[in-house]
Amino acid sequence: MLDKNALQQLRQLKTHIVETKDQGEGEVRGSQRRFGFVRLDDNRDVFLAPDDMQRVFPGDRVKITVHTDDKGKFKAELEKLIDSPLDCFTGRYVVRGQGHFVEPDLPRFNKLLFIPPSQRKKCAEGDLLYCQVAQHPFKDGKSQVKVLESIGSPDQPGIEGKYTQRKFKLPRDWPASCGITEDTYLDGREDLRELPFVTIDSAETRDLDDALWAQSNDQGWLLKVAVADPGAVIAPGSPADIAAKQRASSVYLPGFTQPMIPNSISQGACSLLADEDRAAIVCTLQVSVDGDISDIQFSEALIRSHAKLSYNDVHTHIHGEMDLGYPSLNELYAASQALNRYRREHHIVMPEQPDFHFQLNEQRKIESIVKVERNDAHRLVEECMLAANRSVAQWLGDAPALFVSHAGLREDRLDNVRKVIAKELPELGDCDISSLEGYKALIKACDTSESSLPLRSIFARMLQPGSISAEPKPHFGLGLERYSTFTSPLRKYSDLIVQRCIRAKLRGETIQRPDEETATSLQEALRNGRQASNQMEQWLQYQYLATNTSDTVYSARIAHVNGGGFTVELVNYGISGFVEARTITEKLSFDADTLRLHSAHSNYQLEQIVNVKVSELDDFQRKLMFILA
Repeated sequence: MLDKNALQQLRQLKTHIVETKDQGEGEVRGSQRRFGFVRLDDNRDVFLAPDDMQRVFPGDRVKITVHTDDKGKFKAELEKLIDSPLDCFTGRYVVRGQGHFVEPDLPRFNKLLFIPPSQRKKCAEGDLLYCQVAQHPFKDGKSQVKVLESIGSPDQPGIEGKYTQRKFKLPRDWPASCGITEDTYLDGREDLRELPFVTIDSAETRDLDDALWAQSNDQGWLLKVAVADPGAVIAPGSPADIAAKQRASSVYLPGFTQPMIPNSISQGACSLLADEDRAAIVCTLQVSVDGDISDIQFSEALIRSHAKLSYNDVHTHIHGEMDLGYPSLNELYAASQALNRYRREHHIVMPEQPDFHFQLNEQRKIESIVKVERNDAHRLVEECMLAANRSVAQWLGDAPALFVSHAGLREDRLDNVRKVIAKELPELGDCDISSLEGYKALIKACDTSESSLPLRSIFARMLQPGSISAEPKPHFGLGLERYSTFTSPLRKYSDLIVQRCIRAKLRGETIQRPDEETATSLQEALRNGRQASNQMEQWLQYQYLATNTSDTVYSARIAHVNGGGFTVELVNYGISGFVEARTITEKLSFDADTLRLHSAHSNYQLEQIVNVKVSELDDFQRKLMFILA
């Protein structure tokens, strides 16, 4: 037997071995192949071999021992599973020989999870499922799932929408008491029903948020933007309000809309329908001949839209090709042009992008894709909405509100931007590009530069994302000191909150200031809704592309570039896919400053037009690879 001293020495030796080990905690990250990585809390990426990757899920938090080989590369040895956030997920039923599995629809998740016989529920190969993890593979590398719902077969009409709703957990049901209480909410408002407000929107739109009117005067134009007022009938904390907050926004999926507010309200009681009395928050602005805004006023009003007009008809009217009979349209157009000129001189005007409209067939698949270019009616409405929204941010001052901010260039890309400036825009060498004024100067210099590089596009790929905040912050993308939005309260809960802040200030009432937690949760919900819409569109787009022959050649615009290749967007369809650099015969070098791949003979740059063909397509996994034609 060992004496006490020997036992103590063994314990100390064991402690010393543990203490001298390079250990850490981090998150498991998958890859396109069977191996993975662990991103440690100290930001090191440690290689995780395929066998160990079989024991964990991407997103798991684990404790590892880090081993370093003779080349200085890190390799992980799994020690402990700390947390596994993966619970419920969607996927596709797969049969491999005698084994039945689900292929999870999760990013960088390259493994099949076993479905035991008791859970197969007469599902067929290819069926889309909603599952729950029943057994984690950490101990023995074997996992199991429980099938919660068979969503449907891939050939079922409309399955893409049903699946997308389940995958992104979009609320599908409304509380029983989600209507409105009829009362005197229209009483005591400023009566503006005689003013010939009109709505301008797509012909099929029913949730009409805004109506416009303008009249010329000695200073320029008096502009009124009337915005639907759902807050007049939806009380804070009511069932309809709770449901709207949970949804955060309307989600526009191909073929149908997932509304934030029940259709009886968003398309009925509060929609600014023609010839109906409606409650509205009205923003009144004096627009000068130069496009400057002064004398900002807000009011709770009663309005009546005199017509529902389409973008195409208004565009035709303002160019004199037809007469819609509403003189204020010409005044609106003139005011919008002045507003646009002012923004170009003092702020930032973002580049326009075309829209793509899907024509769906009876199976709810894409039958055709129509490219829709923006016209002057779209620009008219956009300028009026921007004017009202930047005005409300100014008018609210220090009152409680939510704001939309944009922090400008990413800090980790500032050096790249400065290198480009030194070569292409040397006159901006002393410019503080991290400040709002410096960024505006940068963009204006890009617009007048004779550089052969697409400078605005390059810098746009180096920007931080926008965000919702409870405090006013600069919006670099628009070149504004502060910005808020209230013009889409039927579709965005943050706009409904801002409308309530406007009402509180008008009435001299105290309202609780929204906190950053509220702003963050709304931001996450908005991001989730956008991802749902984008992924369903992508799914249908890839199905549509699969109906063409493999040798079809497409014209495409290079939209993003990295060391592995470049993303292209098909010019006539708006469909995006990836061209791998390794499929190009010559060796290419990546320039991280100008975002281009190049060799002595070739150059692949943002905004460049190339011809491509499809090389690999999987509509369910949303994988689309092109090769140069």
